[in-house]
Amino acid sequence: MKRLGQNFLIDKAARNLMLNAADLSKSDVVLEVGPGAGFLTEALMSHAGKVIAVEKDPRLVSFLKRKHRGNRRLRVIEGDVLKTRLPRFDKVVSCPPYYISSRLILMLMAKRFRRAVLTLQKEFAERLAAKPGSPDYGRISVTVQHKSSVELVGQISRHSFRPVPRVDSSVVVIRRKKAEVPVKNERLFGDLVRFCFTQRRKKATKVLRNYLERLSKAGGMKSALLPSLPDVRVFQLTVGDFERLSNKIAKMRDERVG
Repeated sequence: MKRLGQNFLIDKAARNLMLNAADLSKSDVVLEVGPGAGFLTEALMSHAGKVIAVEKDPRLVSFLKRKHRGNRRLRVIEGDVLKTRLPRFDKVVSCPPYYISSRLILMLMAKRFRRAVLTLQKEFAERLAAKPGSPDYGRISVTVQHKSSVELVGQISRHSFRPVPRVDSSVVVIRRKKAEVPVKNERLFGDLVRFCFTQRRKKATKVLRNYLERLSKAGGMKSALLPSLPDVRVFQLTVGDFERLSNKIAKMRDERVG
């Protein structure tokens, strides 16, 4: 049965790969997105202290609640994880629907957790881990690597799922860390990264000038005060470059206001 774009994991070896990468203990509260019929859920319950399973399909919600009635280690929440107010969790272990991958990652980056182990479409996973200058490097790469390390720990064949999807998957481990350069204004940082990658192959200096001109029109600052940066194209800027640029622009705006 395929419900709401979900392909369900059925491979025990793939499940064990995820469990090993998660390094779970009885003190962990784990978020699972799209548990389906509970193939991964049951294994998580045996390793973690508590599992919070968020499922959009009401029939699967009813199935999980009936099957695990009375088990206090599992909390099943019916709803769209992107719109649901989530309780506290320490880790995320999940095979989320492919179609929400990007929005889910951006949502998780605004949350506090220690580690996420996600099975994602292979091409998307490679974008998360991409390095500056590579074809896959983009906004999502910078956003995730800003406060996290990203590691691809294994591939999972499409035949590990039912129904069989058209693509293979990769298991991604995201570990939260401190930013290389502490950012003064996270909203400005995100806006800068978003704007720059709409013109990823242009010279970074030119794109930055366009960005400052946009801020200037909004009453923010003088565009002539251009911060120095390497003579490279946008997709060659490092995460640290974006962090430093963001802080310089934030300081310029503060001085302008003052």
